[in-house]
Amino acid sequence: MPNAQLPISPNAPISIPYSTFALLSAFAAFAFTIIVPTMLRDGDTGWHLVAGAWIVAHAAVPTTDPFSFSVAGRPWIAHEWLSEVAMYASYRAGGWSGLIVLVGIAMATLFALVAAELRRWMGARASIVALLLLATGLIPSLVARPHMLVLPILAGWTIALLRAREQDRAPPLWVAAAMLIWANAHGSYVFGLALVGVFALEALLTAKPSDRLTVIQRWALFGIVATIAAAVTPWGVHGLTFPFYLNDLKALGQINEWQPSNFTTFSGFEAILLLSLAFLLARPIRIPPIRLLLVLGMLHMTLQHTRHEIILVTVGLLVLAKPLGRAWRSRDTSVSKRFTPSPDRLTIAVLISILAIGLTAYRVAVPVVRAETKGIPITALAHLPAPLRHQRVFNEYGFGGSLILAGIRPYIDGRTDMYGDAFTLDYFAIARGDADRWRAANAKWHFGWTILPPRSPLVSLLDHDPAWRRIYADDTAVIHQAVPRNRANR
Repeated sequence: MPNAQLPISPNAPISIPYSTFALLSAFAAFAFTIIVPTMLRDGDTGWHLVAGAWIVAHAAVPTTDPFSFSVAGRPWIAHEWLSEVAMYASYRAGGWSGLIVLVGIAMATLFALVAAELRRWMGARASIVALLLLATGLIPSLVARPHMLVLPILAGWTIALLRAREQDRAPPLWVAAAMLIWANAHGSYVFGLALVGVFALEALLTAKPSDRLTVIQRWALFGIVATIAAAVTPWGVHGLTFPFYLNDLKALGQINEWQPSNFTTFSGFEAILLLSLAFLLARPIRIPPIRLLLVLGMLHMTLQHTRHEIILVTVGLLVLAKPLGRAWRSRDTSVSKRFTPSPDRLTIAVLISILAIGLTAYRVAVPVVRAETKGIPITALAHLPAPLRHQRVFNEYGFGGSLILAGIRPYIDGRTDMYGDAFTLDYFAIARGDADRWRAANAKWHFGWTILPPRSPLVSLLDHDPAWRRIYADDTAVIHQAVPRNRANR
């Protein structure tokens, strides 16, 4: 039987062209993102959408607060305005489904970029494991907010810097244009500028003495152009200092995503750390010193603030792809530069595109109903008496975005940078049950109602105060209404 084929060994390497692997990874990420039920669980999504609507309606970026009653008119740097416009546009086009598709496109782009880079150094099996670790690290942050929209820029920026180092040159100047979008979409662009310094230092330390002046000139030019591009925002040079101001706020320690990593319960982040440690102990790898310091620095950032986990897993995977691939290669030899014929790749690309379009059509055709979560008191707001909507409210921090989305001016919301340390720390003291601060705030603002979580210490205080009466309660929120003074004094 001359045409008989030998049986395929179960241990044979998986040979998948880079482009096909990237497309499959992108589709898997897109499909998962648009069906994951937690995409709309964050209350801050509400005020981001309203901010985008305000920008479109006024054809301008707000410079003062247009939403709250407590600090109305205070200077506000809407540093995520471009992401907010994109979020509003997608919401306007397809409702909650449209917003989910927008994040799905961002995740598909991210995974396509990372998958293509991983396959340059790793086999298919190792790349799949690495992508699963990336997904594990992203899931806790997978919500419809600006930070998810800029992850493809972070990945593409890191890859451009890595490629420049491979070719022993500075990145081409056109790459710096990415800062025009990044700096107007999310404050993480500062980390992108820091990465330029890291790789420039590596280039300088590894260059021959005779080449160091050239290295300095080329990388300095790229860094200057990138910084200038990052300053092209509504706030100019002042916008460059804003992320540092935000990072120094003491009130951030009261907010979940800015708190240190917590290992009291098992999490995806802990699983990533343990698996990475196990691999490094089983197969030691060699990492260039500067890149090792970069990874350790990102780990330090993540241990300080959980919100940095997405930076660690994204940039960390890309930086470690080459050394990890070398360590894995003895087991997985599927790294190959051979490609299947173009028609096969084209057919696969067409099929994946059709499936993606079908999933998008399904997602838009079957409207998403935003579920109630601990930060989204949908039912409570539906039971709110109409006259109270125009009275001043003392609200839970996490409810602020939902109130703004409902057209209600909150006392506080997720824009901690605008409210400032003094105001925000005073709020959290009140929320913890500080009766004196509560009375002082009520004397100043004359709240007409409150909306708080059932377990809030302030709920118990109001339940025992004759000047207040509970008018609604469920598992998410409790609403109290101020009793008119003449009735409260009887």
